[in-house]
Amino acid sequence: MKLNKKWITGLGAAVLAIVVIAIISGASARRKEAAKHNVEVRMTHENAPRPIRYEEVRAEPLSRDRSFPGFVKASEETALSFRVGGPLTEVNVVLGEPVKKGDLLMQIDPRDFEDRILSLEAQLDGAAARLENARQDYRRTAELFEEKVVPQADYDRAKSAMDSAEAAVKNVEVQLQIARHALEDTALRAPYDGTVTAQRVENHEMITPGAVVLQYHAIDDIEIVVQVPENEAANAPMDTDGIFAFVTFPALRGQEFKADLKEWSTQADPTTRTYTAVFEMKAPTANRILPGMTATVTFRESFDRSPVVTVPVSALTSAEDGASRVWVYDAESGRVEARTVQTGGLNGASRMVVSEGLSAGERVVVSGSRFLHAGRAVRAIND
Repeated sequence: MKLNKKWITGLGAAVLAIVVIAIISGASARRKEAAKHNVEVRMTHENAPRPIRYEEVRAEPLSRDRSFPGFVKASEETALSFRVGGPLTEVNVVLGEPVKKGDLLMQIDPRDFEDRILSLEAQLDGAAARLENARQDYRRTAELFEEKVVPQADYDRAKSAMDSAEAAVKNVEVQLQIARHALEDTALRAPYDGTVTAQRVENHEMITPGAVVLQYHAIDDIEIVVQVPENEAANAPMDTDGIFAFVTFPALRGQEFKADLKEWSTQADPTTRTYTAVFEMKAPTANRILPGMTATVTFRESFDRSPVVTVPVSALTSAEDGASRVWVYDAESGRVEARTVQTGGLNGASRMVVSEGLSAGERVVVSGSRFLHAGRAVRAIND
């Protein structure tokens, strides 16, 4: 039997169409199932507790932070010199090594000074002998004068001779004391515990009285010197009460040290028109901070003694009407609510004063507030 060609062609097209329709229908069903699954996953994700960080609200005195660059200075710095002159015979100095108070640093040849003392001691013996003779003469003359054997003039001469002999003894005694002091001054000793920073002369040189021979300082306590602009100095109190500072050093990154305000200068620098403020602190024991190093001084002044509520700037968001708000976290329910607040000025660089809307003890979200909504379940990660 012969089949019609046209009938076979039409049957093939119909089968192909049925197959295509079946494939399309299956793909559509799979897309619908995948979309449904995605919706379920998204809803599950959205309903999962959102991780947040919170901060408990505290009321603290309002303060103001100001930072200035500065440099380190030794608490004590001394230019050492001899009070007497002569050839240098001994140098016991190693730059940078610690020295104890009273240690011998340099020595001038003491021979001339010792000879001077020996000479004066001999002069003192002679003057003492002459004084004894003058006293004996005076006693004899005084006895005779009382018996009216010698005239008034002889008595006066004996008295004057004794007084002159006593004065001569005192004069030699004073010279001897000066000579002994000069002998002591041939030894240059450390005035306090410290370190020699510079040596200006070498051994065997002839030393001139008053010429600087050593630079010396103590660094157990250090000072940080900063220059304060006139607008800051005008508002700062001239006493040192209530003002402190935190000092950081580029050489000691990540470390902060407390320093006390030591003094203000009331005389402006003629070039920079700034005023000098000096802070003092104990030198760190674990690290070496040396004079000349740079520092940053952040000192704080409490200018409002009444406590105020402050929150991190990151805790603030904007409501639909443009007002400032925060998210308050309820630890018992594990949920958050929006709270409109009234803000004031900045307190420092990263905190905002909240004048209305928050109370001490409440918890505000400081991180993770994006996409929060009222009643949203959250999970505090700093608990």
